[in-house]
Amino acid sequence: MISIPEMRERAGTIRRAHAEALRDVEANQAQLAQYHEARKTAEAVASIISKASDAAQMRFAGVVAGVVTESLNSVYPDNPYEFKLEFRECAGKTVVDTLLYRDGEPLDPMTGVGGGVRDVLAFALRVALLVLTATDHTRKFMGLDEPFVQLHGVVKQRRAYETMESVGKQFGLTILCVRQH
Repeated sequence: MISIPEMRERAGTIRRAHAEALRDVEANQAQLAQYHEARKTAEAVASIISKASDAAQMRFAGVVAGVVTESLNSVYPDNPYEFKLEFRECAGKTVVDTLLYRDGEPLDPMTGVGGGVRDVLAFALRVALLVLTATDHTRKFMGLDEPFVQLHGVVKQRRAYETMESVGKQFGLTILCVRQH
């Protein structure tokens, strides 16, 4: 049998343990509330970053696809091409697929088109890269050595060089070009 003083001592010990447990619960609840606030903030930041990333991808894709498609169609107006960039997630990273179409049919730029198309495509991609990476302090200069060497026909070559001049003016580029004769 337990005496009354022992019961009081045990009750006091239990009350102290209970009070300590309540303090621990309150501290843990405060930490949990801080965690939830931090999680909400992190989710909001992730959402903002995702939207900014999507906007940057859209701008990048728009500039690149616009320059390439416009350049190709300036040289090949009777056979219009469409160039697209599509972003997708792969193994936790964003990758971009380059797509070339004519008459709605996909084409492989390396095997499905001639060298002249590849020359125009390469030129337009260089322009897009220069435009997208240039800063206000960057001199936008391109030096090209026979950029349309595989483009056959006087009319197509004239169109290609006119396109080069037009794109240069549009984006404020200085283009130095060695041309074949």
